[in-house]
Formats: sequence, structure tokens, C-alpha cells
Amino acid sequence: MAEEHKTFQLRYVGARFDGGRLPLDVLSDLHAFRDLLVSYAKENWRAFNSARRRLPKGFDKSISFDLIAIDEGSAMPKLDWSREMLQATLPGFADELGELVDRSYGQLIAMVDGAANDDFPRALSSEQIRALNNFGSALRDDERIEFVGKTGQDGNIVYLNTARRRALITRVRETYEVRFESSGRLVGQHEDGRIAVMTEDYGELSIPVEPERVTVEFDGNIGAVVQFSLQIELDSANALRRVVEVFGVDLIDDALADDLARCRDRVEALGHLAAGWHDGEGRLIDPRALDAANSLLSRRPHLATAYHIYPTTSGGVLFEFDSDGWDLSVEFTPEGALELFGVREDGPGEISPESFESLDQRFLVAFDAQTSRRDA
Repeated sequence: MAEEHKTFQLRYVGARFDGGRLPLDVLSDLHAFRDLLVSYAKENWRAFNSARRRLPKGFDKSISFDLIAIDEGSAMPKLDWSREMLQATLPGFADELGELVDRSYGQLIAMVDGAANDDFPRALSSEQIRALNNFGSALRDDERIEFVGKTGQDGNIVYLNTARRRALITRVRETYEVRFESSGRLVGQHEDGRIAVMTEDYGELSIPVEPERVTVEFDGNIGAVVQFSLQIELDSANALRRVVEVFGVDLIDDALADDLARCRDRVEALGHLAAGWHDGEGRLIDPRALDAANSLLSRRPHLATAYHIYPTTSGGVLFEFDSDGWDLSVEFTPEGALELFGVREDGPGEISPESFESLDQRFLVAFDAQTSRRDA
């Protein structure tokens, strides 16, 4: 007899998942995980029941999970599949389907582990590709999803990260999808329901919006700053193919846009400083530091009003700004690394310097935590 319950547990590893936090933008992973498992279950059913032309009615709904807990530490969602629900949607198939789900989960794990060992499936179904394009799409380069209790060929826990996910999809098709959040300049609008936004990362994006919004909000605002959250399609070389889905797109108000332009002009000016700019000292500002500074402006434009931007004699860039009673600093090294530190403005207290190799999600989590402090 099949077990009354089957539990599947994932562990999200990365700074923004510490303390059991599960950001809303990754919740869609849980449904995509279920869809991926169901796609394997369908394949197995057809393989074991070749004489039957169709899946049993209710097959898809019978594999339905409940989120029953998010455990402490790095966010660990626990998904439960109950025999009671199975009997209600597909009576008489509990034992057989329970075995299929176990087999399908094993195949899913083998697929992910194979990607870690340069062993890829010859083909994936359209359902599997669609599920993979959603499962893990919001992961950052320094994050991963671990399959709790499952070890791979190397004896370590099996996990999915951005590199493995991209490799799995692009081995069987030309493109894959990711979440992209940033800002850019409005360079065009079309009454049929599109705006064109120029970005640093992918050049010009054509973003679908409601035709009424094009007329009411974007018309007459060429050159304005647009902030957006998108699902985009990239090829195996990470070149943009298209915008798949829009989660949010808005104009930044004029005053903030002016401050952002001021900051960008300042960063550009630093790039033109000659060697010896500080009383005979001061190296040329390294392009890697300039790129990292502009990247922070793109990703956190709402603080542009507060930013004060300076060169460093080592060839880097320094941002200083006030936030909720703290004097904060971000230093970009000539290599493009970052250091975040700060002091209280009205009393004792300091934020010890913390170093980051790049402007990645780990930095953004730390940056957001400090810029939203409320411990007066």
C-alpha cells in the first residue's frame, strides 16, 4: 500500500534566504517543481501503459502538493502529497501512482545531478522545458536550490543553480529564461502596447504594456528612467532574445530621474580624470569600478537623491550617503569588488566593513538590510 503522505523538501541557499525567509519572487518555483515532477510521471505512465491512449481522468490533479512548513535556517519549504487527496481525484490508482511519483522524483534528481557531471538528457519534453524555465528562474548567480536528503555521484547533496539550469535547458534547445530586474531609459513607445527601454545589460528591450498605459503614462516621456521586473529569454551565449513576461514596469518620477542623471554624469566624469588628479597622486579610475558603480545606480535608483560620489586614489569609486540616521559608504575597488561600511550619525555604533567580490545578490541583500534600518 502507498504511504499516507510523501514529503519533498527543498533548501534555498543564499544570503536572502537566511533566517527561513522565502522571497515572493521564488514562490512560483514550488508550482514549477510540481509541474516538472508531473511531466516525468506522465512519461512513466505512458511507458508502463502503452496500450492506453490517454492518461486517466484526474491524473494531473492527483499530484498536488501542500506547503506545510518553511523550516529554520536557509529557507526550507516542505511539500506534502497526501494519499487522501489522491483517492479523491484518482480513486483506485493510489499504489500505482505512488510508485510512479517515487520513480519520477528519482529521474528528476538524476537529471540535475547529471548536469553537474556533464551528463545531459538527449531530449526534454515541452512540458519539462516549460517547467525548468520557471523552476529556479529567480535564482541569482550565488544561490542554489538543494534537494534535501538526495546525494549525487560525488557524495554531496544534489542542487540546482543558475549554471546547471542554463546548461540543462540549452543542451536541448537554443534558449532559456531568467528573471531580470533593473532600470533603463525610455527610448520609444508604440500605441499597440509596447515601450522600448535602453538598458546597460541587454541593450534595447521591447516591453509589452497596456495600450492605455502607453498613452497615459509613457507618451511624451522619452529619455525618462523606467524601472522594471521581467522574465526574459536568453540564448546559450546570454544574448537577449525576447521579453517573456512583465511583472512590473513604472516610470521613475522626474525629481528622482534628475538625481539619477546627476549620479551617472558624475560617474562618467570620474572616468575622465587624468592620472595624478589628486595633488600628483591618484590613479586612473578603473573601468571595472565605474561599471560596478553604474550597476548599483541601475539596481537601486531610489537612493540617487542621497548619493555623494567620489574617486579614490587607488583607482576606485566611493558612494557616501545618509540613510535613517546612518552615514553609509560603498567603496568600489579597481577590480570591481565592493566594501560596505557605516557609522551612526548621532551616537556610538558602526557597521563593520564587509567585502563582496562583485555586485551580486549577496551584496544587494546586505545593502538593502542597511538602507532599511529602523533601529533608532
